[in-house]
Amino acid sequence: MSAVPLLPEARVLRLDDAGIEVEIPVDPTAAVFAGHYPELPLLPGVFTLHAVQQAVLRHADIRHGVHPELQEIESVRFASPVFPGDTLTVDCAITRVDGMRTVKAQCRTGRGKSATVRLRYRDPA
Repeated sequence: MSAVPLLPEARVLRLDDAGIEVEIPVDPTAAVFAGHYPELPLLPGVFTLHAVQQAVLRHADIRHGVHPELQEIESVRFASPVFPGDTLTVDCAITRVDGMRTVKAQCRTGRGKSATVRLRYRDPA
């Protein structure tokens, strides 16, 4: 069984040396909502992490032609839920030093901040 596809519809808002910002409409009919808090459906946090991961990989591929490997999830803080029909915006500040990437991501919906994420990646040798 594969993950519910949410990211194919991601739209790049900004992509430069400093990072990437993408916008992802959250499909209200996605199967994940049927079993995740049926009385109050919300997007599981792992999908927010996946959205950040996909943004970082897209940035690395387009800007540098590489596919970095996740080394560490430094921190994840969920501030508010992402509901069916929301638009999730993921804004990643990416710093590259000596083959390592440090990512500071701010995730938000129309209601404000939904999560902050800090990740570290290693570029392929």
